[in-house]
Amino acid sequence: MEFGDILLSVAIMLGQSLLLLVALLIFIAYALYADRKVWAAVQLRRGPNVVGPWGLLQSFADLLKFVLKEPVIPAPAN
Repeated sequence: MEFGDILLSVAIMLGQSLLLLVALLIFIAYALYADRKVWAAVQLRRGPNVVGPWGLLQSFADLLKFVLKEPVIPAPAN
């Protein structure tokens, strides 16, 4: 095998991996969106339609809330 063949194989593998990752992330985003809509209907409340267009930025808002949330540690805890 030549160096060019190896480089092409690596580039193809990286491209396929990136394509798979993007597809999985898009699927997970839609699954989370559907889950939120279903549970909003079950609880008779508004769904995730406030943050961003059609509520698509709700997961990012949840991530930001999780990162900035202060941990609550009781005083007598080790």
